[in-house]
Amino acid sequence: MTRAGAALACWLLAAGAVFAQASLPKPAGRVNDFAELLGAPARAALEQRLQDVETKTSSEIAVATVKSLDGMSVEEYANRLFKEWGVGQAKTDNGVLILVAPNEREMRIEVGYGLEGILPDGLAGEIRDEQFLPRFLDDDYAAGITAGVNRIADIVEKNQVLTPEELARFNSASSDDVPVFILVPFLGIFVAIGSFMVGMGLRTKTAFPILFGGFFSGLPMLMALLVMFTVTLFTLAPFWVAMAAWGYRLGGREKWKDTFRPGKGGGTSGGGGWVMGGGGLGGSSSGGSSSSGSSFGGGSSGGGGASGRW
Repeated sequence: MTRAGAALACWLLAAGAVFAQASLPKPAGRVNDFAELLGAPARAALEQRLQDVETKTSSEIAVATVKSLDGMSVEEYANRLFKEWGVGQAKTDNGVLILVAPNEREMRIEVGYGLEGILPDGLAGEIRDEQFLPRFLDDDYAAGITAGVNRIADIVEKNQVLTPEELARFNSASSDDVPVFILVPFLGIFVAIGSFMVGMGLRTKTAFPILFGGFFSGLPMLMALLVMFTVTLFTLAPFWVAMAAWGYRLGGREKWKDTFRPGKGGGTSGGGGWVMGGGGLGGSSSGGSSSSGSSFGGGSSGGGGASGRW
């Protein structure tokens, strides 16, 4: 296989992975027990508790148990589900999502921008360690979810912004996050592919690689900046520039032009104008529609919260 063919194959695989992950479950209320971990009484009690919280504060708390993370990390799945459902009010981003995946034995508390002052990462980690995980270790999922959700509901109802001293205490207690030496290489894979495609698209004047590459590398870069700003600035950011430059350089070769501008004559016609490109990758996808018909208000999350395994 030629290098151009190998690059196109990688491109198709990456795009296929993105589209394959597009389908997410739709909410049927505030408590969505897709993995069937809760009995009817527990589910009804939690639904009423979360309704009361929303009535008093306008904040929205959603619970989702899923049978599979579909090959995604629990952080990625929770972030995408939060965005897809729009948990919290659109103007205040005051939502919280509790995600539990029993088969992978992972969970996540995803916190909207507007609640990070009263539910910072460290406090979310404390709730994970004290309410959720001890009961999950005993396979008592209903008790763990009930205890954890009720504590989060109490905190949201009080709406008490933590002092700098309290924030410092919780942040120091949450030092069990994913190590930087693991997180940077992992995100670097997405950054490398996406930035390379952006550079290639710029050189070949093909719009699709730029759009795809911008999304594929931009989201991990944004997440990295939010979690580890300084490290990202001196590692992933220069790496993005270098890979984009490499893609731009290779994009000047005729075989790459022919790959990314099928039917346009490659570089033999002098480059021509901009094209969409992507060959048969265009078209529509039926998965991942954000029109879920739920009662959530359209809030968003910046990746704050806490993940856990048991």
